Amino acid sequence: MGKKVIVITGASSGIGYQTALKLQQEGNIVVWTSRTIECNQAVLSVLSEQSVCKNVDVSSEESVKDLLCFINEKFGHIDALINCAGYVDPEPIFSTTLENWEKTISINLTGTFLCVKYMGLLMKKTGGKIVNIASTAGLTPRPGWSAYAAAKSGVINFSSAIAEELAEYNIKVFVIAPGRTATPLRKILAPDENPRSIMQPDVVADMISFCLKPEADCIEGQPILVRERF
Repeated sequence: MGKKVIVITGASSGIGYQTALKLQQEGNIVVWTSRTIECNQAVLSVLSEQSVCKNVDVSSEESVKDLLCFINEKFGHIDALINCAGYVDPEPIFSTTLENWEKTISINLTGTFLCVKYMGLLMKKTGGKIVNIASTAGLTPRPGWSAYAAAKSGVINFSSAIAEELAEYNIKVFVIAPGRTATPLRKILAPDENPRSIMQPDVVADMISFCLKPEADCIEGQPILVRERF
């Protein structure tokens, strides 16, 4: 059996980076994507021989279509899609601008939709797995983070809906809701928090890796909470 081709958005840092690194070390071919990843020396220095980088703006339909064409021409198939791209600029509801709201929804939720739609067009020929990264902010109240909470709640419910819809193509959908995780995005949400006191991105990467195994199929289509107790 050949190596799996796995596409990861938001792979330049945080959970996306750790997941790409782990899955690559496990022997997979990883397509590392983010907006400016092709000039990211930290990523380029750890690329395996067969893995590739591709600049992608997940909020742009044309950019995501371009990614699909690139993967189709280079590999001809996709075995898994990991949606890790995220954005946040937390503001109280009365000071949240429409621009902030729309950008937060566009990257976190619409970006997930676009990647699922277009990568799924290729994946549905052979089946595969999709893992969407949401957040516990999409499950419990987050005062001051309303746009982000709305986007991540949308990712959770979107994932549940497509898990049912894509079953006929043998595409399994997982949605992970991490708790507090030491990522650049978390630093924006909680700038005074000690990153060493919370969960590290590799813990979430381990769960994503597990979701790609057959043993995880029984937890498909439902929010998977990943939290560490300290």
